Amino acid sequence: MKKGISKTIDLFFYKNEYRVLEIAGVLSGLLIIGIANKLFFETSIYYFLFVVGLVVAFLGFGIEHLIKSDKRKTIEREFSYFLADLGRDYKNTRNLGVSLTNISESNFYGSINRDIRKLANKVSWGESFEDALQSMNYNINSSIIKHCLSLLKVLKETSVTYDHILINLSKDATIFKSEKTTEKYFNNLFLLSIVFYFVFLLMLLYIDFIMGKQFLWIIIPDTITRLFLNNFLLYIGLLLSFFTSFVMCVIKQRKPLYFFKYVFIFFIVTVMLFQIFTPKPDAEEIVIEAIDYLSITDQQQILVEKTIGVKSISSKSIVDNSDAEKVHFIEKKDKDCGVDCAKYTIVLDSVVFLNFEIVRKDKEFFVYYDIQG
Repeated sequence: MKKGISKTIDLFFYKNEYRVLEIAGVLSGLLIIGIANKLFFETSIYYFLFVVGLVVAFLGFGIEHLIKSDKRKTIEREFSYFLADLGRDYKNTRNLGVSLTNISESNFYGSINRDIRKLANKVSWGESFEDALQSMNYNINSSIIKHCLSLLKVLKETSVTYDHILINLSKDATIFKSEKTTEKYFNNLFLLSIVFYFVFLLMLLYIDFIMGKQFLWIIIPDTITRLFLNNFLLYIGLLLSFFTSFVMCVIKQRKPLYFFKYVFIFFIVTVMLFQIFTPKPDAEEIVIEAIDYLSITDQQQILVEKTIGVKSISSKSIVDNSDAEKVHFIEKKDKDCGVDCAKYTIVLDSVVFLNFEIVRKDKEFFVYYDIQG
């Protein structure tokens, strides 16, 4: 009776060791937070204890992830050797439980030694090797064990002896490990190509944001304009989409249909990011940049056509953000009227297109405009 209870307890902890770790971490974290709220709420170390409690609460999950990750790596490295050793021992003993016990007494398999001892115990208690292996993989979730279990199910229905089955599984596990390593390498390259795409795209957007302030929105002969810069960088981004899609298809050896799928997705992402993050050609900013352009080049006038006005344009805002000391807005139909017909705010009730003729007289600027509905 005592032995049966001990066996039940052992089985429980074998199956729930990680869950126990998670629960212990959460309870310990909540205990620390509870003590902090009860005894240290108004002290200087309250937030420190609160953060420590949160860290401890999630510590079990973090340790579990590290343990499982280490075991998966060890299984990928050692599982084929384990199967080969088991096959050779089984050839001599003809008893799987005894062979597993013999194997489990060695310490050749790194962080999975304990799991192999559990495996030996379960088989010695009457559980089948396949079920015990499946139970071992329940927490670790190794693809190589899943692969071996599927082959074991097929090979057991043949006339091949169990020792040869284990040896064949060992050889197949070695090949599978090599294939998984190659697949992982190409998966990393696949992900790396996506990362490089976003890195270069963000670089293009950053260049547009930094350099774009130095250029005008308008089209002037022999002058690089903001519109030209935006479009040029967008075209580079679209070419980058083509190149990245091609590289991804080559890495994964995809069909041509996938190339067009990747291109379509990257086109949408590129255009959306440029629409969101590139500065918009608002009329007030265009006037500011045009005024600065006239001051830098020492020209007297400039014509700016079909600019988008989305908000009212203030002469004070332009003076505050440009080299101008005074700015007069005059409708083109009142051009002959001069300063007497000047306004200092162009009020816009909706989105419209505007044409500007900007004339410089020292630090004073006359902005002749007309509005197109």
